[in-house]
Amino acid sequence: MSATETTSLYKKVGRKYIPVAAQWDEPVTKDRQAVGTFRLTYAYCDGGRRYEYDVTPATAPAAAAMMIAKVAMEEKLRDMARMRPMGITPYTKNQLALIAKFREDMGGMMPSHWTEESAYRISEAAIKAVLEFKP
Repeated sequence: MSATETTSLYKKVGRKYIPVAAQWDEPVTKDRQAVGTFRLTYAYCDGGRRYEYDVTPATAPAAAAMMIAKVAMEEKLRDMARMRPMGITPYTKNQLALIAKFREDMGGMMPSHWTEESAYRISEAAIKAVLEFKP
C-alpha cells in the first residue's frame, strides 16, 4: 500500500496550531471530467441516479431515451426472471409454506447451483446490441 500525499490541515505557529486547510485531496472520491466532456444524469426514482458519460449534445436525446428504456427493461426483466414453481403436480400448503420461508430466509433466492445475469447487465447488453446493429 502506498502513502497518499496530503495537504497539512494545521501548521504550528508559536505554541498554537493554526488551520491552513479544510480538507485533503482524495482523488477517488472526486467526480472529475475532462474539459469539454458531457455527463447525462437521470433521476429514475427518489434518491436514485444514473449517469451516462461521453454523451455529446448530438447524442443526448437518444442516450436519454435509452436510459429511460433501460430502467423500464430492468423492472420487467426482474419480474419475468423471478423464479416460480413449475410442474404438473401443484404444491401442498405445507410445501408452499416451506418455500415461502426459504425465500424469506435466503433473501428471495431459490435453491439452485445455477446462476443468472442481473437485469442491469441484460439491459446493458440489449442496448449495446441495438447500438451496434448494422442491417
